[in-house]
Amino acid sequence: MNKLALWHNAKSEYSYAYDQKTLHIVLRTAKNDLKKVEIIHGDPFSWIGDKHGKVSWKHDIDTMAKRYQHDDFDFYFIAINPPYLRTKYAFLLYTNEGEKFLFGSKRVREIKDESSLYEQFDLSEYYNYPYLNHEDLHHTPSWVKDTIWYQIFPDRFNSFNKKSELTWGNLPVSNNQIYGGDLLGVVEKLDYLKDLGVTGIYFTPIFEAPTAHKYDTINYFKIDPQFGTNDDFKTLVVEAHKRDIKVMLDGVFNHSGYDHPFFQDVVKHGENSIYKDCFFIEKFPVVNFPLTPSGKPTNYHGIELNLKTFGFTPHMPKWNTSSKIAEKHLLDCIAYWIKEYDIDGWRLDVSNEISHDFLRQIKKISRETKKDTFILGENWDSSIPWLHGDQLDSVMNYELSHPLWKFLEHKIDLKTFKHMVINYLATTPKNVMENMFNLVGSHDTIRIKRRLSDDPRRVKLAYLFMFLSAGAPNIYYGDEIGMTGEHDPDNRRCMLWDQKNMDLDFLAFTKKLILLRKDHPSFIDYDYHFVDSDLLAFTKSKDHDDILVLMNNGSSQTFDVPLSYRGHYVNLIDGKKITLHDKIDIKEYEFFLLQKEV
Repeated sequence: MNKLALWHNAKSEYSYAYDQKTLHIVLRTAKNDLKKVEIIHGDPFSWIGDKHGKVSWKHDIDTMAKRYQHDDFDFYFIAINPPYLRTKYAFLLYTNEGEKFLFGSKRVREIKDESSLYEQFDLSEYYNYPYLNHEDLHHTPSWVKDTIWYQIFPDRFNSFNKKSELTWGNLPVSNNQIYGGDLLGVVEKLDYLKDLGVTGIYFTPIFEAPTAHKYDTINYFKIDPQFGTNDDFKTLVVEAHKRDIKVMLDGVFNHSGYDHPFFQDVVKHGENSIYKDCFFIEKFPVVNFPLTPSGKPTNYHGIELNLKTFGFTPHMPKWNTSSKIAEKHLLDCIAYWIKEYDIDGWRLDVSNEISHDFLRQIKKISRETKKDTFILGENWDSSIPWLHGDQLDSVMNYELSHPLWKFLEHKIDLKTFKHMVINYLATTPKNVMENMFNLVGSHDTIRIKRRLSDDPRRVKLAYLFMFLSAGAPNIYYGDEIGMTGEHDPDNRRCMLWDQKNMDLDFLAFTKKLILLRKDHPSFIDYDYHFVDSDLLAFTKSKDHDDILVLMNNGSSQTFDVPLSYRGHYVNLIDGKKITLHDKIDIKEYEFFLLQKEV
């Protein structure tokens, strides 16, 4: 047995409270190293004695399921329900050679005979889940996992007031161009979103800021005049809610804009400013970088800044949220837009650079103001430390996007793709996974269509996989009608509203996926049950809804149909019937979404 491959950690992604009564436990072992794994578990205070005065621990032994396997490891899984919400546990490992081991928190020891295990239990060597406290559970609003998100970059979505002198749709675009998209323009298109099937809008920042992207906020309590008024926003939320569409705002609480009054006071008064502790000032004067004639930051050519900023960007000074003034200012903003405008969620920009302490405060004030507020983070990496229930409800799921991108771009092979996805499945708590914000593109990435060489067949593969994943799918505005674009700022082109410029086939495909997801529970099943094949094939199953997915990410090939999958199916995309015999030819970038006929 490979002891070095064994891994478990209590109160982590390997042992977590799924709900108030259920504990999920995962054990990692070397691939194909064990014949069987059992878990021995019980309440640490539950002991019984016999008439001879012999005391023994009351416990259960259950077999764990080998739920996941990739090139290196097996992952065993079980859900248990501790009757008193406490449990001590250890693992019984059975090797292929007939050996038996007890794996606990302190060591791995061989069990030579039953007496060495059962005569006396040393629970100090067992793993401990002390208590399933209801306060520590994930309380993500129930509506989140079923949401179909639509991300809007407001300046480029739709213009109602048409204030800009720029021609809508002009190319190339840049981040200093204002095209006139506004909030009333979004209101004008709410019926379009409703018809598409959208149930949640995520706006990139809409508060007052000098740039088109608005990630340099100068007033956290005012809609940027470019987009309209606070009253316009109130109208938008009311009208969206009438159509059962949630509204989530982008909160830039890691840093402010250079022109924020607090920071400008520091620029003007230096060490005498009452706001100096709101930022991380290394030394004064705070401005040691070039300014334009109008007094704005300009290229600084690698100068060592006198303050901490987002990246090394002098026009985005980083907030010190341990300052009581900064803390109150930002928390007041969070509560204000929930209380006064009834928003449904916050997406937190650069959330992984905000202190865990302040994230907890954001969560608390949001829930106190409106109990079903959703808190989403912009984390680009594995985010378990942020997802224990006390901080973020979910993150933008780049952990799933990255392997999908690399596979569809032919940068990794199918084997590597499966390995990366299985690792994600095995090490992501299920109550986190079901609320993930899934995406194949955003305002920070290359458009998915351009990423895949502007081939709509390949984009369909990306969208199909996203919609077949646990978590809530997100459509980046315009993807549904075939918009393309390189990285920022080209990915922020103006929305195409003339039908002659739209990919209507892809629009219909997107609508179909949304309808299927609502009708088929299997779409939100946690697992992809991969089929051994040279193309991407897997099944999904939930509540007696079973589907078989075949996706060809390349040139035409033949799929050898395993015996258990042969039979009569309906292709859910077009409703056509298909019979799988021993083989089926699948064209370049073709896919099938099949449900077996009963």
